[in-house]
Amino acid sequence: WCYTMWTGLNRWIAGTCRRNEFMAAQKTAQGVMEGEDAIVSSMRRFANDAKCVEYLGTFKEDTESKIATYRSALAQQMKSELTERALKQLQAIASFEASMGSAMQELVVKEAAASFKDKFPTDKALQDKAFASALKSLSGAEVKAADCPVASHFDTAFKSLQGVDLSTVKGNSSGTLPERVAYAQQAKDAEFKQTFMVTAAEASEVKKLASQAKAGDGYDFSKLAPEAADRLDSLYASINGKVGFVIPDLTTKPIPKTSDPAANAYIEKV
Repeated sequence: WCYTMWTGLNRWIAGTCRRNEFMAAQKTAQGVMEGEDAIVSSMRRFANDAKCVEYLGTFKEDTESKIATYRSALAQQMKSELTERALKQLQAIASFEASMGSAMQELVVKEAAASFKDKFPTDKALQDKAFASALKSLSGAEVKAADCPVASHFDTAFKSLQGVDLSTVKGNSSGTLPERVAYAQQAKDAEFKQTFMVTAAEASEVKKLASQAKAGDGYDFSKLAPEAADRLDSLYASINGKVGFVIPDLTTKPIPKTSDPAANAYIEKV
């Protein structure tokens, strides 16, 4: 009995030891495999280090070539925008002149009619002529253009414009037809100058505002009051718009900082 018990106990102890040894070996193997995976994963993060060194070696040349290309593209874009803006401004001027020409033709007829309306109530000869023309028309006789006060007035008015240099005629809104047309043309010329040309008042105002920002040999526009600065910006945009000039949009964006103090110092310098 004692032998039997000793043999059974010995086998149980041996099985337990072998099982514990196997489990310890499995745990060790699993830890080794996890460690190897972690090492491989860490090594992968440095797989491109050699390429980074190569890239840094050509960084200066690549940057200089790309900056040159960027400057060229920027100049081409600015040229295209300036050409487009100038073309639109020239088209606007041509359209204004065309509309002014057609409006002038209509204006001649309107002013001739207006001058007849102004003249008829106070002109006895014109009234008598109109009365005689009406009687002649009622009698069935032919009324010639010279006998009709309206036709003769328009004919005389149109003839008065022939060979007249309207730029030398003093405008008068209630004068003769040339004076009326000259008045309207001078008003259109003033509108054209105000719309497409830099006026003397604008130039004088810019000089006055700039004198307030004078600082030695240069200018310090931060010295201007907020109202004066806003007015100067408004004049700047208005004058550039009149002459067909496009202001390039070269606004820069801040470079975000990193966790590297040395890199942040470089960013601040840039």
